[in-house]
Amino acid sequence: MHKFLRVTLASVIGFGAMGVAANLMTKEAKAVEIITHWVPHEVYGQIGEPDNNGKVFFSGLGAKYMGYPKDSGAPPYPGKYSKFWKTLPAYRYYIPDYMYNRDEVRPSNPIKGTFQLEQCIACHSVMTPGIVRDYKKSAHSRAEPSPTGCDTCHGNNHQKLTMPSSKACGTSECHETQYSEQGQGGIGSHASCSSFAQVECAWSIERPPGDTAGCTFCHTSPEERCSTCHQRHQFDPKVARKSEQCKTCHWGKDHRDWEAYDIGLHGTVYQVNKWDPKQFDWDKKLADADYVGPTCQYCHMRGGHHNVQRFSTVYASMGMSMADRGAPIWKEKRDRWASVCDDCHSPRFAKENLQAMDESVKDAGLKYRETFKIAADLVKDGVADPMPKDLCPDWSGQHIWSLKIGAYHDDPAFGGKAGESGEFRMSNCTDIERLCFESVGYFQTYIYKGMAHGSWNDATYSDGSFGMDRWLVNVKQDASQARRLAALEKKVGITWVPESFWKTGEWLDQLTGPYIVKNHPGKTIFDLCPDPGWLDTHHAPAEEVEYINRKIKELGWATGHDAHHGDTHDEASRSMGKTH
Repeated sequence: MHKFLRVTLASVIGFGAMGVAANLMTKEAKAVEIITHWVPHEVYGQIGEPDNNGKVFFSGLGAKYMGYPKDSGAPPYPGKYSKFWKTLPAYRYYIPDYMYNRDEVRPSNPIKGTFQLEQCIACHSVMTPGIVRDYKKSAHSRAEPSPTGCDTCHGNNHQKLTMPSSKACGTSECHETQYSEQGQGGIGSHASCSSFAQVECAWSIERPPGDTAGCTFCHTSPEERCSTCHQRHQFDPKVARKSEQCKTCHWGKDHRDWEAYDIGLHGTVYQVNKWDPKQFDWDKKLADADYVGPTCQYCHMRGGHHNVQRFSTVYASMGMSMADRGAPIWKEKRDRWASVCDDCHSPRFAKENLQAMDESVKDAGLKYRETFKIAADLVKDGVADPMPKDLCPDWSGQHIWSLKIGAYHDDPAFGGKAGESGEFRMSNCTDIERLCFESVGYFQTYIYKGMAHGSWNDATYSDGSFGMDRWLVNVKQDASQARRLAALEKKVGITWVPESFWKTGEWLDQLTGPYIVKNHPGKTIFDLCPDPGWLDTHHAPAEEVEYINRKIKELGWATGHDAHHGDTHDEASRSMGKTH
């Protein structure tokens, strides 16, 4: 690069001035080196330099991967696979009870002393004035007989300040009812967003923390903190009643709730009327709300109840799984959910639209099963390129096929023991596996979310049904080419050895699988983490178990005697068979 600059300068100002230019470059070399988008002359084979030296490396070229801070003191988070789930210091604000409030992990603080509310306000009016302004507008500041102050929530010993969690808000003196309600949900509720969906999620466990930080911030927020929905430090309930408050988490590729609601009929009614207090009176509690159209909270937190699953039927992995929600076992719940629509629609209209949603998901499931079978047959026949054995070790330290869900796909060709799951990978897998994941994880969920929220565009044109069509065609085409190539190689006697980049690389070497193979040879993550996890003990709330057991009895069904996952599961999760 220096040679390039010298030649360029020479061509512009002439060789007569080269000495002056050379002196100038010598004086500015260090500055140029730092602020220029640096591309080393030898990009490939470059040893690389530490990425903490301040240089600006174009697209990261030439920078040496340093990994997350080893001396950050970021504490572990409890859970089945927590020893392999790496954390970052910033997580402490989203998981305060485990990563901020305990003495052994509490961040250092230079201020010493014990302070009362008035002293906190006096100091923070200068240090963090925005917080003080918001607090003075809150109901907390006007509480009787005395304000709920900084010292109430954070403590008054400045050396042992706490970061309030939802548990801190849920005391008997404050918001016990709401806290109790929030914790009543099962899988798919706010109550399981972190403890199950993060530290028991293979995708999250496998990757370095910087790659999943966004997942962690989002998933821990509703389980661990009330302030995610009740914006601090005003904590104004009017704000928490508006649909936009759900938008931060509930949108995007695999949980497209906001987009579906926003462009659906309900969202349109909301958007054109939300500024009119006669149509949306935000001062009214949800229990008294008489909106012109539904908000997220009006339907999913009916009457202000904080268990967002209270009026749902059965959790189906955001639409990735199939269930006939109109079946006899779910009829009572379906009728209850349809009653939410009774303010504006007839029961028949609501039930028939919900039935249309079921049919749409069923048809999508047919399409995905066809897509999945094509991919599965390639693995069974040994012609997938690459095969699981040719890849970097997976999250468990093995070579389980990424689309194997242990409870359902126990074919030996997929790898792993019975019940051990692969991981929905989006990288370092065959293109067909990626297309399968996107077909069910993105497009099928678009269909479900679109039909559930009255967004027909999402369900069809906007990568819903039509997206699944495209990916099914691509999978068929890719599979056809893979089989033709395998047949040609067999005919001419070629034994193909997959490229090494499937097994190792700067990125791949940071994953959990290679770490387990290197540091725990002969072991898998299932061997190293044998204790029951959240899913084993909390998968179904007591209310849900009671409901299912009651319906089983009413329908004359008999429960099996062998739980699929072991004796820790309740009767409702055991196999069911129709009595004859």
